[in-house]
Amino acid sequence: MIDFLKDIYDGMKTFMVGMKVTGGYLKENMITEGVFQAPTDVDIAPNTVAYDGTVEKAMQVPISDRFRGHLHNDIERCIVCKNCAKACPIDCFWIDGEKTESNKLRPSRFDIDILKCMYCGLCVFACPTGCLTMTKEWWGSQRANTTDAKGGRSNLHGLIREFGVGYYAPDQKFEVEKKRIEIAESKKKKAARGAAARAAAAPPPRLPR
Repeated sequence: MIDFLKDIYDGMKTFMVGMKVTGGYLKENMITEGVFQAPTDVDIAPNTVAYDGTVEKAMQVPISDRFRGHLHNDIERCIVCKNCAKACPIDCFWIDGEKTESNKLRPSRFDIDILKCMYCGLCVFACPTGCLTMTKEWWGSQRANTTDAKGGRSNLHGLIREFGVGYYAPDQKFEVEKKRIEIAESKKKKAARGAAARAAAAPPPRLPR
């Protein structure tokens, strides 16, 4: 009986989480610049054009403000919480983290399989730091600075986008570990000196009469 009630509770909790995300999208789509307007009043850009296969034509395609294109990660803002990977329904994220000298996580690897991504945007809603955003690029476009693994220009669609800052080399990892230990020991000594100073400055205890 307890398990049955627990299943009902878990189901309702999951449902409410999903409705929260849906409500966020509803609010985003019905409010423009702080003013409510029905979805039918939103000015939608045309999404069907005569395409001749050239990059120049692709870059001229008008895109709606509500369009969700490829995922981009401002990697410097990533805290390796992996909330995006947990929210992704199709597992298109690969994330690894390493600790820095200050004992904070850095994203050594952050790969997104664009071929698997279905552009739902759930990861963007789940990201607490706002480092994940959806670009305004449609799947057929190319960018001058976009390269594949071999250094050649490549279509964005179907690639694994690599945003991680890279793994520490063995010698770098040794130095990072050494500095982290030194910083931790320094903090301990500073805390001990502070405690000793406070104890010395405290008035002597009163003896009972």
